[in-house]
Amino acid sequence: MRRLPLDPAVTALVRVLLAVTAVFLLAPALLVFVLSFSDESFVRFPPREWGLRQYSTLFSSQEWLDAIWMSVKIAVPSALLAVAIGLPATFAMYRTRLPGGDLLRFLSLSSLLIPISAFGVGLFGVFAQLGLTATYLGIVIAHTVLAVPLVIVVLTTAIARIPPELELIAMTLGASRLRASTGITLRLLAPAVAAALLFAFITSFDEAVLITFLGGPGLVTVPKAIFDSVRYGVDAVITAIAALTFIVSALIALLTVRLNPRGK
Repeated sequence: MRRLPLDPAVTALVRVLLAVTAVFLLAPALLVFVLSFSDESFVRFPPREWGLRQYSTLFSSQEWLDAIWMSVKIAVPSALLAVAIGLPATFAMYRTRLPGGDLLRFLSLSSLLIPISAFGVGLFGVFAQLGLTATYLGIVIAHTVLAVPLVIVVLTTAIARIPPELELIAMTLGASRLRASTGITLRLLAPAVAAALLFAFITSFDEAVLITFLGGPGLVTVPKAIFDSVRYGVDAVITAIAALTFIVSALIALLTVRLNPRGK
């Protein structure tokens, strides 16, 4: 389909709006990145002294290293569980004649419509009855529940681009339904599965609200440690951990975009 050329004034306006939006989104992260190279014991912009004090303090602080390790210990199983739940759910919704499939699709994504604070309050009420508050298992379950809809979004977008006729052709050639699904659709879906896994990991690693509602002693993640540091006195080392978190999140997001297949 031939595209009509845009008016030069409209093109210039669109470019200006995109540039302003990019600056607005990236400016806070860039500011934190610059502040992370301050050699002072408190946050001040512009810094009077430059150095690697914040990074050396971060990697020599057992408290911050424990928070990073706790975030990883929660994010890895949460991401794996979210994909283990979201992958078969995606096949059930898009590759079977499951009764109430449309309702199931809506329910699988409905938690995205709920404010995270209200979601945390609801989970706290349920977990309090089950004895899961302030427990490692409870946090993993909560982060899994939070990540499942995002996994389903990624996988359903990808599976919708895979023609179901490929499975039917394989079945007419003698392959079983399971062989056709795993040998064709699942193989084509593998990049999206990897992207969904990374998305779930970064969602859990960066989550700060649920850990506040459901966490307890010994369950301090990086976002919770940053929140506590700001709440009880701004420690300049948070600029280093925030800069590293931003860089890792950006790299994972770029890798996710590369892994997630695009329709032609």
